[in-house]
Parts: sequence; structure tokens; C-alpha cells
Amino acid sequence: MESKTLNKGSLATFLRAIAVLVLACALTGVGSHAAGAARGHQHRHKHKRHHRPHRQAIRGSLHNGHVKIVKAPPVHGKGGGVDPGDDYPPRWKKPPQDAVVDQWGMYNRECTSFVAWALHSRNGFEMPFHQNANRWGPIAAKRGFTVNSNPAVGSVAWSNAGVFGHVAYVVAVNNGNVTVEEYNYFGRGAYDKRVVSARSFTGYIHFKDLPSAETPSAPPPTTTPTPPATPPSTTTYAETTGGVTHTWTNYTNAGGTEGPSIPSNATVLVSCALTGFRVADGNTWWYRIASSPWNDAFYASADAFYNNGQTSGSLIGTPFVDSAVRHC
Repeated sequence: MESKTLNKGSLATFLRAIAVLVLACALTGVGSHAAGAARGHQHRHKHKRHHRPHRQAIRGSLHNGHVKIVKAPPVHGKGGGVDPGDDYPPRWKKPPQDAVVDQWGMYNRECTSFVAWALHSRNGFEMPFHQNANRWGPIAAKRGFTVNSNPAVGSVAWSNAGVFGHVAYVVAVNNGNVTVEEYNYFGRGAYDKRVVSARSFTGYIHFKDLPSAETPSAPPPTTTPTPPATPPSTTTYAETTGGVTHTWTNYTNAGGTEGPSIPSNATVLVSCALTGFRVADGNTWWYRIASSPWNDAFYASADAFYNNGQTSGSLIGTPFVDSAVRHC
């Protein structure tokens, strides 16, 4: 009887020991899994990155910056009276965004750098300060430049919204809307062009506005002058635009009736060339557009075309007129 009793007691003790051991292992596994999960969460949290807006201009003196300064290329004529499109120089366009600084103290591929370039190459104006876009309006006003709500071709559309604001270059004004060219509006450091309400911006800075062929300040004459008589001819000449090009019935003042615009990098047939309204960079040559739907009834500034057989790239440095085109 003692032997049976002893065996039962030993068996009970053994089973209790096994149960304690199993419970301890289970608790250790749960703790290890929880600790591992916590470490994993900490690891993921440690490597999570948040995008932060970058300054658009350097702080302080232009010569005290830690980023390489890359100067603008020479400018030869074109720009101003036409819409040249994305003519931002490759020396700033190709490096990664914010990798270099232009000669005006703006980081490359930022809105401020593109507008500073447009003012330099199209308006013949040099930016007198370097600052983020949201400070352009107040600083310009303090320096005596006109800042108001009235857009003009060649003015700077300015917004103080967001962390650093935004600026764009006005290429056209029409019926309460503005057409602007800009960089980095979508945060990719790239070019785009938009047509928006003029009220979309905080205001407009008038550093050195351009004479506007799109919106002539003087009313058109009561009678449209008759162009020189042109003998019947079937000869036409293929010319390619370097940007969106406006057409008009009156080549003497870029007015009269506005015709359909010619798309950028489109090749059309022209009948002849003649002199008329002087655009911003001094060119006075115009083409009579033979292709449909213009049908020799509308004219476009020859300044808007490559005039040398070229069909893409920048208009800067290209001829004002194709010498092969006969005179009207």
C-alpha cells in the first residue's frame, strides 16, 4: 500500500512540474514576440521619412552659400514678345533639384529660379534680391516696384500661400484669366504652363513689363490697312513655331481680329513676309499664314518661328526671319 501511495504522489509532482515548464515556455515566447514586434515598430518608425519643402533661395549673402553657383548662359535676342516655352537652361535643368544656385541666389528648378531667368532672358531685367517666393511682393514694394492685382504680360504672378509661396511668369492676359509659365508648381522641379483666373494669385509684381501683342493698349484703327498687293503665286514656305503663336488680321499693331493660335512646334505654310508691329525684342517681321484655317487672312510674328529649318529646342539665337521667304 505504501508503494502505490508513493507512486501516485510522485506522478502528481511530476505532472505539476511539466505544467509549470510548459507555461513558462509559452510566456517566454509571447514576450519574445512582443519585444520583436516592438523592435520592428521602432525600426520602421526610425526609418520613416517625411517630405519637407526646400527653401527657394539661399540665406544671407550670395557668396556665403555652401552650394555651387552656376551662372546663366548668354542670351541672344529671342524671347519676350513670343511664348518660348520651357527655355530654362540645361545647366540648371539637368542637375538634381536644389543641387546648385543660379547667379541670382535661387536654387535650381525652383519657381524663383525660373522666373528670375525669364525676367533676365525675356525682359532684360536682373533680380535685385534673392528670397523665397512669399517674400517677393513685400520686398519688391519696399524697393519701389509696383505690386497690385492687375496682371500684365511679362509681370510676375506672386502667391504667399504655403510654406514658401510661389511665383510664375505671365505670358498672356485674356478676359480675367492669365497664362503663366512656371517651375515646381507640382513639387517635381519641372516646367508647366497653366491658364487660371487672375485672382488665383495674391498679386502681380511689375519689375519691367513687356509691351503686349496679345492685349494692345491702344485701340485698333477704324480701318484695317490693306497689305501690299501680292501677285498670284502658289509658292509657300514651311516654317516651324518655337512656342504657342498668336495670329491677327492686323499685322501693323498686332490687333484687329485674333485668329486661331498656332500650336508650339507646329509646321505651317507661309505665303510671304512683311514688316509690321515691333515686338518686345525689336523684330518687325511678320508672316502671312497660308495654311488652313488661316488661309492668307491672318498674320503671325516671324519672331515666333525658328526660321532656320530647326523644329525643336530653344528659340534663343535663331534668326528673326527666314531670308528665303519672299516679301509680300
